[in-house]
Amino acid sequence: MESRLFKLTRPEVEEYLKENDTILLPLGSTEQHGKHMAVDTDAFTAQEISLRVAQKTGVLVAPLISYGYSPHHMNFAGSVTLSFRTLVNVLKEVCGSLIHHGFKKIVIMNAHGGNTNSIRLALKEIEMETGVRVYSVMVYPSKTGFGAEGTKVLTQEGGGHACESETSVGLELGHRILMDKAEKWKPEYSSISDSDRGKVNAAYMFDEYTSIGNLGDPTIATKEKGKVLVESVVNDLAEFIEDLKKR
Repeated sequence: MESRLFKLTRPEVEEYLKENDTILLPLGSTEQHGKHMAVDTDAFTAQEISLRVAQKTGVLVAPLISYGYSPHHMNFAGSVTLSFRTLVNVLKEVCGSLIHHGFKKIVIMNAHGGNTNSIRLALKEIEMETGVRVYSVMVYPSKTGFGAEGTKVLTQEGGGHACESETSVGLELGHRILMDKAEKWKPEYSSISDSDRGKVNAAYMFDEYTSIGNLGDPTIATKEKGKVLVESVVNDLAEFIEDLKKR
């Protein structure tokens, strides 16, 4: 079955909607990912994970939104950002269009942490304005989210951007990765003392944390780890989607 909405004809979409009102909406970003990963890493991952979940659940995947909220990466070449409110409006208008046609169970498949607050506001405004509850999930595996079991293969300290986890996932998904350019990150500048870390928030540009563009240790990433991570998160997400379809 063709799971990409954008590859279906109008009658095929109408036929799908007779039996299923669920659709996945991949959301990524276009931003630097160190010296070894392409700037479309989050967008690529959002789409690829969505397609794998769709294959397991029989749902459709909407066209990818490849730009996100990434102002903190703008000191690195190649990064592109939407404003906070623009991303909220894009999500509202895309979801509004899908709702108009009968998709009542929309799941935003997010692959960029910087999108989180825009998504939250968009979900609230969509529900208040349409009465439809839209859902959002993070497609990268995490210890406290989907794919938690798979994260047991990770050994890095810290991480979170173009790191062991993200790089391993990219290797499994077939993304363009230059492993010979990967570098282990060492903690750099911070204006918050160690005793206050985790208790104080402030706005930073990403190059204040890392001059090389990544966090964690991508040098220990492998395709084998990526396979475990991807299978774990896809299985967990597919279970959620199957449950959602029945509601």
